[in-house]
Amino acid sequence: MVGEREQDDVGRHQDEETVAVTAESLLTFENAALPLSVISPEGNIIMANRAMRGLLGYQFSDLNGRSIYDLVVADPTALARAWAHRIQAGEAGTRERAIRLRCADSSELSVRVSSVLVTDAQGAARYVVARAVPERA
Repeated sequence: MVGEREQDDVGRHQDEETVAVTAESLLTFENAALPLSVISPEGNIIMANRAMRGLLGYQFSDLNGRSIYDLVVADPTALARAWAHRIQAGEAGTRERAIRLRCADSSELSVRVSSVLVTDAQGAARYVVARAVPERA
C-alpha cells in the first residue's frame, strides 16, 4: 500500500517532469529556425518565435496579443471571413500560399505561409500554428 507521503512524492515528481517538458518545448519553439507563430481562434498572436520576430522586425512585446488583421496585408473582410470559415470548419491544415505581411518598419514582405489547426479532444479549435517563409526573389 502506498502511503500519503509516497503519493505526494510521485505527484511532485510528475509535476516537475511536466514543467521540464513544457520548458523544453517552449525553448524548442523559440529557437526554431523556421519563423513560427501560435495564433488564437480569434486571430490574436499568442506567441511568435525569434525567427518570426526577426523576419518582421518586431520585438516580443510588439507581437504578443496582436491581431493577425494588423499584420496581413489583405482585404480585412475577406481575411476575417476566410479565418472564421477555417476555424468553424475545423480545417486541419492549409496548403502553402503567398501572402504579404506588414513589417515593424511599415514595409511589406512577401511570404509563403502554411498552418495547422490544433484542436482539443472534443474537436474545438485551441490554436493555429503558422509558418511563414520569405518568398524567393
